[in-house]
Amino acid sequence: MTTFLREISRNLTSGTARVGVLTGLAAALLTALILLEVLTIAGFVKQGVDYRAGGASITTLALTGRIDGQACEELSAVPDVIASGAMREEVATVLDVLPASPIKHYTSTPSFARVLGAGDSGEGLYFSDAVVEAVGTGAIAVDGREIPVRGTYNYPSDGRRAGFGWATLVPTYATDGVFDECWVQVWPERGDTRQLLLSTLTPPKDAKSSDEPKVSQLNTRFGTTFEGAREYAKRPTLYAPAVALIVGLIIAAVAVRARRVEIAANLHAGTSRTVMTLQQVSEAGVWALAAAVISWGASVLVIALVIPTEMHTLALRTAAIVLASLVGSLIGSLIGTTTVRESKLWDYVKGR
Repeated sequence: MTTFLREISRNLTSGTARVGVLTGLAAALLTALILLEVLTIAGFVKQGVDYRAGGASITTLALTGRIDGQACEELSAVPDVIASGAMREEVATVLDVLPASPIKHYTSTPSFARVLGAGDSGEGLYFSDAVVEAVGTGAIAVDGREIPVRGTYNYPSDGRRAGFGWATLVPTYATDGVFDECWVQVWPERGDTRQLLLSTLTPPKDAKSSDEPKVSQLNTRFGTTFEGAREYAKRPTLYAPAVALIVGLIIAAVAVRARRVEIAANLHAGTSRTVMTLQQVSEAGVWALAAAVISWGASVLVIALVIPTEMHTLALRTAAIVLASLVGSLIGSLIGTTTVRESKLWDYVKGR
């Protein structure tokens, strides 16, 4: 064993095993493959973030006086439902400092503001960012009374339905009468969102009523459904681990082929094939492991800089690619060594 390890050490330090060249080549190719996968996934994640930020993940149900506020609130307990809440429009509110610009007034169930991403300080009313920017961040005067700002929400004109960019939300109990709309934010998307919303309807007071509920997406600018999930499943880098395995296998096999004269000569001198194979596989393991560590370290750094929120998931994904490359290198070295024939030593010499 000592002689075996000494021989491996001599080959690694003398340059016979070409550790530096093979490590650099494998690390470069593996890093490029891993970064392509990381950046591809980062693109899909950004699409999802933009989709949610634009309100495209919010679906609304409208039918005046027919929404059960409690039933709408309870949708929040359904898996993948981020928030849900009901509202009804009231008479516009007139601010003391802007009497000529009344703001929309919506009475809403407790969780409705969460659907719009509003914070919650515990008391007062919710206002859109535009209102707060216009009148200040302190209490807002309405009819001579100072109303605390309980929370604010961003509602830009980016394609989403108008009416809430200059408004206030007045929270009330979910059982405080019936409401006009139920909003629900779902992520990831569910196929039964429409059915969930329709379950919040109350029976019509007039059996002959012909009013139909209207289910809509708050913002259709990003598409009616999020296509990122489907595109993710079909991305070219899905098979990155298989590609990494093949790359590692080819590099290792070529590295062995470059040393076939040496290997055949050792076999001719009496070295057993088992020992020769173990030696080649061990040497391949050194440069393949070094390349794996370099590549994975680079990928973790890129993930931390580009998409830190997905660090755990992407670290595991890139580790799988690295592991596949390492396994491929060992297999390539094993196959390459076993195909070298002592009987062809002179052919190898003449072919150099």
